[in-house]
Amino acid sequence: MDRIRNSILATIVFYDILDFPLSDKEVFKYLINPSRFSITSKPTQEIKTSDVNKELANLAKLNFISSKDNLYFLKNRNPIFFIREERIRIAKDKWNKFLKLAKWLQAAPYVRGFFVSGSLAMDNTDEESDFDVLFVIKPSRLYTARLFLLAIASVLKARRKKTDITAPDKLCFNHYISEDNLHIDHHSLFNAQFYAHLKPVFVSRELHDNFFAANSWINKYLYNFRPRKEFSQNHIRPNKFLLKISQILELILDSKIGDVFENWARRYQHKRIRNNPPRYNSQGRITANDDELEFHPNSFEKFLLNKYNETVKKLGIIMPFEEKDSGLT
Repeated sequence: MDRIRNSILATIVFYDILDFPLSDKEVFKYLINPSRFSITSKPTQEIKTSDVNKELANLAKLNFISSKDNLYFLKNRNPIFFIREERIRIAKDKWNKFLKLAKWLQAAPYVRGFFVSGSLAMDNTDEESDFDVLFVIKPSRLYTARLFLLAIASVLKARRKKTDITAPDKLCFNHYISEDNLHIDHHSLFNAQFYAHLKPVFVSRELHDNFFAANSWINKYLYNFRPRKEFSQNHIRPNKFLLKISQILELILDSKIGDVFENWARRYQHKRIRNNPPRYNSQGRITANDDELEFHPNSFEKFLLNKYNETVKKLGIIMPFEEKDSGLT
């Protein structure tokens, strides 16, 4: 099999681990870069949707994959077709619940935008799924913004706590980045796929474009990925009253008082993070600095990539190197 066919099959493998069969358009959009299956620097020819459809048909003839209603999955994995249908139904209900909560987050000061990430962004939720959110925050106010966001979630009785084993329909604020440092340092196939699925919920076009421009490394892993041009679906409307609250809070905190509060909030949160046992889990990552706060103490990344590497080898796909995690500690 050539590199393009390998990359198509490997892409289906990646999502098969998530019980997520792909349409032909999704295979094209999230196609793993064929260069990851070659040690040569020879550029890959342009890949068209017709090329993907041709190779999907060949893979089906070779009995590597099966399909149903234009969704493709590994052979003997027919049940995941019905899993995806069910999870799409669940996700529709969860989106409605999330958006009702998310509108209140506009009242938090210094929030410049936020995306939905994780299973909800993929419409791949089950009944136990929570709501993962990535926030973009004004520089030098990361810790202040986080405290206000957590306070709002607590008032709404929708905050996921560290003691929760599962937290269905709760807000999980697991990633914050500074507006002047949008680049994500933790590169991997896993992160490339998941950031490619980010859904802008309260994000300006300029911020959206700046985020993906700062993270063009995604195309090192995903050959055809391009940020979406339209994103009105599941995008909350600005609320003048809530935004006015945010503006008033910023007016008060854009001062020496705000500087003192930010410094206290940083020290307070760093102390809690240092004393948190999950911080030392080798299967995850906790990051806390002035540009980024990330809380993934039990990441699925290492398991998924190990399973991915194992499966592509069994299918006879030759890789010059195994896919590594993004630096979990």
